Amino acid sequence: MRRLIINADDIGMHPAIDQGVAALAEQGVVTSASIMALGRPDRDALATLRRYGVNLGLHLDFTSAMAHARYGHWRGVGATIAATWARRMPPQQARTVVLGQLHRFGELTGAMPAFIDGHEHVHQFPVIREALMEVLAAGGGHAAVFLRDTRPRRWRGAKAALIGALGAAELARQARRLGLRSNGDFLGVYDLSGQADLPALWRGWLASIAPAGALAMCHPAAAHPALEQFRRREFRFLGSTQFADMLAEFQVQPACWEDTPRHFPVGG
Repeated sequence: MRRLIINADDIGMHPAIDQGVAALAEQGVVTSASIMALGRPDRDALATLRRYGVNLGLHLDFTSAMAHARYGHWRGVGATIAATWARRMPPQQARTVVLGQLHRFGELTGAMPAFIDGHEHVHQFPVIREALMEVLAAGGGHAAVFLRDTRPRRWRGAKAALIGALGAAELARQARRLGLRSNGDFLGVYDLSGQADLPALWRGWLASIAPAGALAMCHPAAAHPALEQFRRREFRFLGSTQFADMLAEFQVQPACWEDTPRHFPVGG
């Protein structure tokens, strides 16, 4: 069996997201969940995730409406890309954000994150990634933390390639120097439209997983009028017998980070 970390993003953004992810954890589908420390995660949902052994990680956030309300600048991923790649974001400001969200994660969960990734993949952007590395290096015990590597190991579309090109290789070089581990492959990127053919997308992703395993990103949520249609569609599909049958067909086992091969990221 090939092992796949199925990670649900955006815990704490909305109660329906938390509840949907918890329901999928009960089914043994979601094995990893990224918490937005600026949000208010549903306590019952967090308890369910812990009960089913789901890895909990920090979804580092510089771009959401919650981040804008808290910090008052760089709203949206476009503005954040511009500020970081032009190195207009002050390094101390980035470190303060990283430290604050790590501290809040500890308050919410009572533990250090099992892994760290980023809302809209900001953890790999210049300035932010250096701040993250500095904080982890200074904190001790950092080698126990996994980092999301957004690079697909084969062609999975232009959007997936673009995300991987936005700093993942340099993040990998810096992470390797600290002995940090990561996923060996990355999948789950698509246009997040309400019309996407989820069965076809997942069939292609599952068929392409290497024997060493991979990390899949997803964004499910229980039905709620305030949330996007793609979240509800992901929730229904991932909880379906069709998806369970697909996992069996391709001999893929949902797994936690510690149950997959421990990759040390390669830069370049």
